[in-house]
Parts: sequence; structure tokens; C-alpha cells
Amino acid sequence: MLATVKHLLARKRIVLASSSPRRQQLIRSIGLDIELCPSNFEENLDYHDFKEFAEFVETTADGKAEEVYQRLHAADPTADLLVIGADTMVTMGEEVYGKPKDAADAVRMLTNLSGKCNRTHTGISLRHSKGRRHFTETTDVYFGVLTKEQIQDYVDSGEPLDKAGAYGIQGIGGSLIEKIEGDYYCVMGLPLHRLCKEICALLEDTQNDCPPEKKAREE
Repeated sequence: MLATVKHLLARKRIVLASSSPRRQQLIRSIGLDIELCPSNFEENLDYHDFKEFAEFVETTADGKAEEVYQRLHAADPTADLLVIGADTMVTMGEEVYGKPKDAADAVRMLTNLSGKCNRTHTGISLRHSKGRRHFTETTDVYFGVLTKEQIQDYVDSGEPLDKAGAYGIQGIGGSLIEKIEGDYYCVMGLPLHRLCKEICALLEDTQNDCPPEKKAREE
């Protein structure tokens, strides 16, 4: 997927503005050599101020990527940076399901999600010195009907307590999900196919902006 821009990526310092082990694993699985640099962006935006959830997660991802880009650029202005920011939220109707406060909150969330469809929105921002791209992928997640015992057993595993919506599709939580419509990796927090498409488009655009003589030297 990244074959056409592999030679351009090799010259860049690629940074993931996140501390998420899951996102780190996903992005390395597509062959990108990345650095981790958690963002100091203050996540205090109110989703009520946005017309759509997609706009909210894109803006948050933008903020994360921009903060890391500016910090690293100030430390080394010569670095050819490509910073990737991401933000994920789970919703059902107009309600947002963040990380549960405690086990009882996880039980409440999972009870509400049982037998229903929730939506995962993942916003991605790519920040480069010559351009910026951002997008959101949304996946519908359909839960099977769960018993109280199944919910409590899952909560007792500890897996839901640090995850938006109180479930992880890549773990035990996958057994609770009947089907999905959309990108599986969006639910994990990094939609890989769209990410690769946008990286290719961004780098090809910046390559097209190069003066002809510089482009010839690079090729």
C-alpha cells in the first residue's frame, strides 16, 4: 500500500503522537519505522460545540499532532517530520461512551450496549511541514444480547476499564460483538487502509510541489 512512497518515507522522521501500545503495534505492522511521542495537547474540547462527532475527533487529533510537531520542530528545525495524531470515541445515539470511571460504570455501559449498535469514530491527522491532512472513519459495532453474568465476567477480567465504550474488540470483548460494518481497525483506533491512502496522497502532493531540479535529484 505504501510502495509508491516508500523512498519518501525513508527520509522522514515519522512520529506517532500517542502512547497507545495498540496504535504503536498497528502502525508498525504496516512497515513504518516510527517514534512514539505522546502529545501534551490538553484534551478539553467539548463535543457539544461541534456539529458532528467526526469534526470533534478530527479536531482533537489535529491538536495532538500539531502540539507534537511544533515541539519537535522547535528542538530540531532541520528534521523532516511526519507526525500522526489520532483520537477515538464511541457513541450511541447522542450519548458518548468514554472510558468507564470504575467497574460499576463499565457494567452500566455494557448493559446499555447489549443487543444494540454503537459507533466508533476515529479521527486521524497527518502533520508535515508542507501540508496537513485529516479524516475520520466510522464503524458500526453490533453487540450480541448479553446476560448480567457475561457482562460481570467481562468486567472482572479488567479489560474494559481503560477502553472507550468499556470494550476492546481485539481482546475478550471481541466475543461480545455479533458483527461490524466498516473498518475493523477503526475500532482499534487506527484505520490502516485509509491512513495509508492519506499518507500516499500527502507525500505525493509534497513531491509535486518540489522544483523540477530537486525532484530529479531525489528520484
